[in-house]
Amino acid sequence: MSFQPVSSRQRIELLDLLRGFALFGILMVNMSIFCNPHTIMFGNFSIWQDPESKAATWFIRFFFEGKFYVLFSLLFGMGFQLFLQKIDESREVLPLYRRRLMILLLFGALHVVFLWFGDILVWYALFGFVMTWFRKKSNRTLLTWSLVFMFIPVVAMSILMLLMEMARNIPEAAENMATSMAAQQQAMKDLTNQAYTVYANGSFAEQIRFRLTEYANLLGGIIFFYPNTLAMFLLGMIFMRKGMLTQPALHKSFFKKLLTYTLPAGLAGAYILASYSPQISQSDPGWLNVLVMFSHTQGGTALALSYLALIVMCSQANRFGWLRQKLASTGRMALTNYLMQSIIVTTLCFSYGLGLYGKVSPLQGIFITLTIYIIQLFLSDLWLKRFRYGPMEWLWRSLTYGKRLGFRKASPAISE
Repeated sequence: MSFQPVSSRQRIELLDLLRGFALFGILMVNMSIFCNPHTIMFGNFSIWQDPESKAATWFIRFFFEGKFYVLFSLLFGMGFQLFLQKIDESREVLPLYRRRLMILLLFGALHVVFLWFGDILVWYALFGFVMTWFRKKSNRTLLTWSLVFMFIPVVAMSILMLLMEMARNIPEAAENMATSMAAQQQAMKDLTNQAYTVYANGSFAEQIRFRLTEYANLLGGIIFFYPNTLAMFLLGMIFMRKGMLTQPALHKSFFKKLLTYTLPAGLAGAYILASYSPQISQSDPGWLNVLVMFSHTQGGTALALSYLALIVMCSQANRFGWLRQKLASTGRMALTNYLMQSIIVTTLCFSYGLGLYGKVSPLQGIFITLTIYIIQLFLSDLWLKRFRYGPMEWLWRSLTYGKRLGFRKASPAISE
């Protein structure tokens, strides 16, 4: 059986719309980390302590942090389930799906090496392989595993706190722990200072080497961030199986209930995250870290689901039609726009561009984010009037299917 990518007529508009919306939130959160060392996420390392910066950071944490990577992960899970449904037609699609993931993994690796250590594509590709293990599981099993993965960060942090409390009651262990924490604190300070030096003034080769160091450094926290991504992948599979976004009119009551139940929990979690994140320490964690972790994972997921429900309900009510169209166009080019965000912002901040690294405050970052995203909204819409795919989407599909697909809309529709 010969498989083809879906045509523009077969695309699910709500998926594209939500992807476009998620790209905005992802850029809003990533902006500060593009332009500053990633250690500014840990309140006591931030250089931006003026009232305006603190207010802007609070705003970003409340409405964006921990919400949009969840939404984007949920949508990737839906998209992969849509692709995997072809398995019902032929087993030949499974190798095709794996090749698709390998190409995405390559894109992610290149993104890490040449642009930014905060890439998510590598993990999306790896978790995509994991999803094949669940493809024949029931929805109940998927939901169970989704909840398990979602609570792993909180459970892991709680266990860590218990072990540290026990160690503090043993003099020799307490002394060793204090020494280790002091060393870790100094290592983070050194990493922070090195980031300012390398990205603001270093050569491109120096930046690549340091970027790989940053990436390796973040791998130590894998258990506190990425399990929730996999949880959303599995939840996205359930959404797609039940036709939540393919037939939203049949699920109006579900989305109303979803909003009713998730919005209060999401707002409460967002408040805790925004208000208490500056008070926690990564080198000397306490029980407050557990509360913030809970608000980041469970609270962030709740508010992300609220956003999803609101957008679906607005779409069903046919509101904001012009904006929905542009969001959908931006979402159709999600891979291209995601990578373009990295290219644009690193060019603004790194030494080979304008050299603004360490000079962009959180408030300025909000305005830069709005400017970049508005440009992407209009450019994506204009691009798709002439072309079938975004450039990276075309390359991804062509490599996946092993042939050069039609690119311009005036060219023969060999891809459809």
